[in-house]
Amino acid sequence: MQQRVYPQQWQNQHIYPSLDSSVLEADMSLARASLAELAVFIDGLGPLPDQGAALQDGLRDGLREVRLRARRIREIGWNIAVLAACTGSQDARDPLAKQLASRARALNADLFKTLAPIEDLMLGLPEAEFRQLMQDPLLGEEEYRLRHERRLQDQRLPVEAEQLVIGLGTDGLHAWGNLYNDLVGKIRVQVAGQERGLAEASNLLSSPDRAQRKEAFDAISAGWEGEQETVAAILNALNGWRLELARQRGRVRTLDALDLSCHQSHIERATLDTLMRETWQARGLGQRALGLMARRLGIEELGPEDLFAPPPASSHRSIPFEEAIDIIALAFAGFDPEMGAFARMMAERGWIDAAPTPNRRTGAYCTKFADPVEPRVFITYAGTMDNVITLAHELGHAWHNWLIRDLPMSQRSYPMTLAETASIFAETLVRSALFEQARSAEERQAIAWAEADGAATFLVNIPARFDFEQALVAEREQGYVSSARLKALTDEAWGRWYEKSLGRYHPMFWAAKAHFSIAGFGFYNYPYLFGYLFSLGVYQQLMSRKGAGESNVAEAYRALLRDTGRMSAEDLVAKHLGQDIREAAFWQGSLALVAAAVDRFEQTQS
Repeated sequence: MQQRVYPQQWQNQHIYPSLDSSVLEADMSLARASLAELAVFIDGLGPLPDQGAALQDGLRDGLREVRLRARRIREIGWNIAVLAACTGSQDARDPLAKQLASRARALNADLFKTLAPIEDLMLGLPEAEFRQLMQDPLLGEEEYRLRHERRLQDQRLPVEAEQLVIGLGTDGLHAWGNLYNDLVGKIRVQVAGQERGLAEASNLLSSPDRAQRKEAFDAISAGWEGEQETVAAILNALNGWRLELARQRGRVRTLDALDLSCHQSHIERATLDTLMRETWQARGLGQRALGLMARRLGIEELGPEDLFAPPPASSHRSIPFEEAIDIIALAFAGFDPEMGAFARMMAERGWIDAAPTPNRRTGAYCTKFADPVEPRVFITYAGTMDNVITLAHELGHAWHNWLIRDLPMSQRSYPMTLAETASIFAETLVRSALFEQARSAEERQAIAWAEADGAATFLVNIPARFDFEQALVAEREQGYVSSARLKALTDEAWGRWYEKSLGRYHPMFWAAKAHFSIAGFGFYNYPYLFGYLFSLGVYQQLMSRKGAGESNVAEAYRALLRDTGRMSAEDLVAKHLGQDIREAAFWQGSLALVAAAVDRFEQTQS
């Protein structure tokens, strides 16, 4: 039977025919006109009640109308922003994508500025009034989001100041993140006598040839060395902005950067503290995995160029994209047939962009359109097993987005902590299936290698990123942090977590890792650790139920994912797993699974 050939570039023409299409321009004009009308409508509601005042009966209908009008504007802005981002990922130099992304950001910012008085009203209502208002089916769609934000009501600035923050952020805060993305598309490196973009060069870090890995690593590091002052400016600007905004907001109650990050991640500080404390105690597992990997590779100690190395084997065949989809779909289907069919649908419909392109951005991600609600996956696929696992990761995100497509928009937004649960759960399904199906010792070793590599990444590398960012924020409070100091902070963080498991560290990691330069998020690191250990806990419990003969395990997983945008992580775990993630026992259970995986890796070598 001939294998199906899937498109490897996005098929987005049914969203808009092109970035410069008349249909898109008509929608943008409609959104702008509707926004102007919305502003007039809000002004016509008259003076809104002061914070703490009762809500007049006649105003309730007005709030419903505001929500209905704002919804369509938001959907148009979202769709255009996603389309521009998708095109910009394929070619970071595309001028039209940059221009359109800027226009979409401006539209969304203007919408939020227009809605700022309504948001201020909703966040400041007395509890009894708020509870009554949330009984309305339409307004009540946002109850969880609003309740969550009401916790930080004392951090709100006056409406005019909130509008100023939103407006300045468009070409201020977010411009720095855009500059970083421009650098990714601009930097070219020489590897093996050939000029390459960063995305293509990064795939060579998974080469079985250590000399090629080292050459690619050194070329990428040199490329970022040449832009180190620019990236230092980006990190200082982003963190300086956040710190100053927190100072302005914290006149009643002071919250530090981690308090604010936990709020954004929908977890309690106690949960984060417990997570990091237990991970610190278990860091030896990740270090042990690295030592075993070095032994398998036949080298005395690993270098940073070896962190993505594949397992040594007699052959390293390239896995075609179509075969990767088959591997993933079959693994997903073993848990949930609909999940497996979904993975194939993503490929069939052209919702995965995998083919290398010039000036392509690095990394992989999942995004989604708002109307119609459709996920998209971005990856630069080169046929490695690492690519297969990354593709499974992103398709896990996509499945999450697909399951909640019928929910209101406010409930389709979930925090990073819970987002990474679905993706890493998907990885675990694929690794477990591959290990069970392995027909040779070599195949079992390859899967055990991937599990050990995950242990090293999540228990050592991710916490090192977290430590680095904590140190960066602390020093930025005192003033500008130089590129030389950023290198030193990176080495110090890696030294604490890797210790002697690496022969040398990666002083340019602060520049090479895009996560530090994302404008909308600080601490875009510990959510991956949270998702890794949380997903293992979910996996263990669900598989135990399945082994006991329960027939609704897939439905239970879907129910958990559907609640991720309408309750905190603590409440989600209490409801669906009956456990408390503020306590060490939950994380220790997951870490026991990691220890078993590292043991399995060691046993496959004997």
